[in-house]
Amino acid sequence: METVFITSGLLIAILFFTANYLVKGIGGMSAPLQQVGMFLLNKAPAGIIDLFSDEAGSGSKTWIRFGMVWFIFAAISSFLGLWHSYDGTALDSLASIGWSYDDGSMLTEYTNVFFMTALNYMLVGGALVAVSRTAQGRLASEKSASMVALLLTVSTAAYLFLPVLLSFVTLDNEAGIIDTVTNVSSLVVGSLLHAAILINVLITVANRASDNLSPTTWFLVLALVAKISGGLMAFIGELMSSTQTVWMAEHVLTGWVPLALIFGLAYHIIPYTTGTPVWSESLFKVNMLLLFVTVPPFFMTAATSAEFLQNVGAILLTLGLLPLLAGSFNLLITAKSNAEAIVKNPGAFAATGAMLLLPLYAVGGYFTSMDVFVGLGNLGTMATTVDQGFMYTVGGLMMLASVFTAYPLAARKLLASTSNAQLAVWLTIVGGLMSTVIRLMGDFTNQAVANSGVEDAVANSGGFLLVASSMYYLCAIATIITAQVMIRTGTRGNADAVLQSATSDINAYTLVEGTTTIRTLLGRGVGIDTELNIGHSEEDDGATIIAVSAHLHNEEITEFPDDGTGPAEELVMLSNYLAESDQSLFQFFQSIDLDDSGTIDGFEFQRALKNAEIANLPPWEMSALLEAMDLDGDGKINLPELDIAVTKIRSMQSTSEEE
Repeated sequence: METVFITSGLLIAILFFTANYLVKGIGGMSAPLQQVGMFLLNKAPAGIIDLFSDEAGSGSKTWIRFGMVWFIFAAISSFLGLWHSYDGTALDSLASIGWSYDDGSMLTEYTNVFFMTALNYMLVGGALVAVSRTAQGRLASEKSASMVALLLTVSTAAYLFLPVLLSFVTLDNEAGIIDTVTNVSSLVVGSLLHAAILINVLITVANRASDNLSPTTWFLVLALVAKISGGLMAFIGELMSSTQTVWMAEHVLTGWVPLALIFGLAYHIIPYTTGTPVWSESLFKVNMLLLFVTVPPFFMTAATSAEFLQNVGAILLTLGLLPLLAGSFNLLITAKSNAEAIVKNPGAFAATGAMLLLPLYAVGGYFTSMDVFVGLGNLGTMATTVDQGFMYTVGGLMMLASVFTAYPLAARKLLASTSNAQLAVWLTIVGGLMSTVIRLMGDFTNQAVANSGVEDAVANSGGFLLVASSMYYLCAIATIITAQVMIRTGTRGNADAVLQSATSDINAYTLVEGTTTIRTLLGRGVGIDTELNIGHSEEDDGATIIAVSAHLHNEEITEFPDDGTGPAEELVMLSNYLAESDQSLFQFFQSIDLDDSGTIDGFEFQRALKNAEIANLPPWEMSALLEAMDLDGDGKINLPELDIAVTKIRSMQSTSEEE
């Protein structure tokens, strides 16, 4: 049996086992394994991990911040690489330190590493934000995630720079030593570090509030498993000189993993922004399942194998278009459900733009990759152009989506400058797409001249490269703008998003006996100019009555004074709506829990009441209604709390009918 079949079968079996674990768990061993995992995350390596913060969101922020640094390197090196293609002597001055830029191959290799590293950091960090929101609002170990991000950067830097440093030293078997160092740092160490993130994610998912798994969770877990397995398989393949194993592993790392992370983040940002669930569950399943059993149409290399294997590979490469088209279409229809919100949100706009452009690059990648795969080599240059354009444009847009949506959520801050963020998105779309198109025009021109057999039939293609480089410069500018927006978002001077309700239309609040906090009052709609009436009677005109009770004990909580008016009208209407629509409370809760977090916030509940034509409450009334149902005081409603509220109303209705 061919090695590639064994490798593929083993990898798919690992992914299947992981999926089965996510759905069914591992029985009685789950709790002990969680304890062991938490011990490893929080205690190893001893002393070093204590240097990092365990604050909620800190792990995700660290990943996105490191990703931003690599993103800047990638943008600058990409521009230099394009300019070097136009002017081969542009970087000759760097030859003085021993690097050869005669053909630009080293710069291209470094650029690819920069981009793949940035993409991995940004998308994993964004996906970690989504996963943490489905649990307790935090990862199982935030400080472990931060430490892994730092160590992964050290490992990548070793992969890039140790060969350069060793080139200045005379060693026996220098080439072998360099290969060993690079393979260990990039493949083995990288796989182990991602294994730590996987354990962190699995424990976080195990403690989720809902039984359902979000699409982002599925894609993130499977991407991490593929990343770990692909890295180890590539290392083993190198040791065994198994070209088929190495070929398979490389396409897992450059195809399955980045595409899974792209879709994982998009499946969080777009539904979160639109306030609607994913349009089609079936298309999501097609997207996820077929992605991991087909060959993606990017970063293809020639397959030097038997004709039968080439035929199988060609079929899988053709089928590889289906998950990309299915996922893009599904997310675009989801975005269409609330296009206004998408346009106003830079992160969601970037993610939607990525989904719009992905099919174009996928189709272009299919035709060029098929040529490379079967060994014809007629479209090799065009294949490189499409691959790089995919990274610059689709990958770049998804990284912007992570910075503009996931990072503010992790930092609990508002996006510092929406206008600058929108500008960065537009610069990336225009610069990335136009650069790709113009480079392809130059590639087609060169190919046509070469096939014609006529020398100097047209002018040199340098003009295409010059314009393409100039257009990509827009992407480099967008990266700098994105970094500036991210820095401003994370600074202490930027107001906390939780506290942005400081202004209010409420003139006065009347406080009753109890204790509270300023944050709680702001969450209920009180503004900085709202008059607080303390000890006044409930009949005071213009005052909204709220009760403040301690949430520190398991005592019955009375959020509002019992004035004999009965339950909130909206809750009564909700109970009647559920009865009339023959909808269970669980089904209703599941339909409005847009981010699959197991809890619903004020926005989600407000939208649900509006869609059910029950009420369209202003923020302060919505906050009051939410507080009346929020028994644990976490600012959100879970299924038991909603069940208690509705059951109480139905009981009162039943009692009233009997009387």
